[in-house]
Amino acid sequence: MGGTRSNEGCITLGPWGGSQGEDWVIMPEGGFLKKITIVHAGVIDRIRFQSDCHTGKTETSIFGGDGGNKTDMILIDYPDEYLTNISGTIGQFGGSTVVMSLCFRTNQIRYGPYGNSDKGTPFSYDGKDGMIVGFYGRAGKYIDSVGIYVIPKSLALYPNFACRDKSSHGLCCKMSALGMASGAGPWGAAGGKPWDDGVFSHVKQIRVYLGVSLKVFCGVQFEYVKRDGNSVLSQMHGGTRGDKTEVVNFDGEKEYLTGISGFYGPVEVNGLEGITSISFHTNKKMYGPYGQESGEGFVCFTSTSSSSSPGKVVGFHGRNGDFLIAIGVHMEYF
Repeated sequence: MGGTRSNEGCITLGPWGGSQGEDWVIMPEGGFLKKITIVHAGVIDRIRFQSDCHTGKTETSIFGGDGGNKTDMILIDYPDEYLTNISGTIGQFGGSTVVMSLCFRTNQIRYGPYGNSDKGTPFSYDGKDGMIVGFYGRAGKYIDSVGIYVIPKSLALYPNFACRDKSSHGLCCKMSALGMASGAGPWGAAGGKPWDDGVFSHVKQIRVYLGVSLKVFCGVQFEYVKRDGNSVLSQMHGGTRGDKTEVVNFDGEKEYLTGISGFYGPVEVNGLEGITSISFHTNKKMYGPYGQESGEGFVCFTSTSSSSSPGKVVGFHGRNGDFLIAIGVHMEYF
């Protein structure tokens, strides 16, 4: 139920669980997870994350419902302690598939299991691909699903990823030096399966697949340049290659992608919604728009950075089904 997307930058594993509820993501921007609070009874009702970032600010995010009669707290003693493993069970509860139990492991200790680990189908991540730096999933009345963001071992951050000066927030410094990027989005409709290509040096080419007859953005595919100079072609994100293909090539190292904009809304496929149009912005020009820009119920989105925070797009993420449902970017700021 999970898979590795890339060995270049952060990758995603999962999600494990059901498809109900709303999307949620916790991935500290330039920081680290400090505290995890789990509220549970027969299932995982709610999760509260507390993180510190490089500015010294503490941020709190809460996902799930208001049930549960047991509360457990995990304190992570960064930088000497960091998350390495996760496991749990998923099963039916209240007519939906939800996360029944969770267990966390750091490089020092095991926490849990929390919830009902005696029922459901087990899942696990054993830490072999790298360190856990964030979570995502779906939540409503309960935690419906959970997935993880991982920094691969290839980035040389694992297991000795952090400097020992806590006051300097060594993880943030080390991440920045290796091109760790912040995410934006995804923008689009609800539903679909999450995908994440990870982080690269830059984007070399974009292939756009359009369904002209159905007025739908069928899919998109990216050619990235890794930090060692080698190119890699992503999977095709979407359902089909459509009936029209557009290829966008960037002018070498002198031209780089700075952002995207577009529209999402109803498409002519069984009353569903998805991405209808995308334009690609570089430091030199705009490519597109590709797809349909106008229509009833269409919503505009943009990721273009302000002049005070210039940067480049170094990766993409989103959700797809029979077509491209949502899209977001990973940014690297100068």
